Amino acid sequence: MILKIGLISDTHDNIRNIEKAVTIFKKKHVSLVIHAGDFVNAESVKPFKGIKLIGVLGNNDIDIAGLTNAFNNINGELRGELCEMELDGLRLVVYHGTKPHQKSSLVGSGKYDVVIYGHTHRLEKRNYGKIIVLNPGTANGWFFGYKATIAIFDTKTRYSEFVSL
Repeated sequence: MILKIGLISDTHDNIRNIEKAVTIFKKKHVSLVIHAGDFVNAESVKPFKGIKLIGVLGNNDIDIAGLTNAFNNINGELRGELCEMELDGLRLVVYHGTKPHQKSSLVGSGKYDVVIYGHTHRLEKRNYGKIIVLNPGTANGWFFGYKATIAIFDTKTRYSEFVSL
């Protein structure tokens, strides 16, 4: 039983904001953190030590070997470009969102209860019928004038909370 999942994306090497996010995730008692890509540098993975972390690759994640090693060092799971999982009876898919048509296909497939993505740096919480689509925004915060944000998703109530860093 997971209950609370921390959602983060597009950290782009902002260690200070990653550390803030980790503090919030711990304070809010999340059981798992999902990173929807664009870590950029393997150093960005280290602050997640002590938290169960699953991540996917984003378009700026070039050093796949370094990121894989960093995930291994913290007992995290780097799942490639797409990650499917089942948690608390919900079917989830995580994709960075680089190709909008692929994200749309995932939403339209009807295979998933929750679609999590990043890339746009914009918060999104939308329902398409029974499908919940979530984007936690950017934890980096300064690109394109967007504020730094993360999200917390409750698997039991299906409630999403967005938190500013």
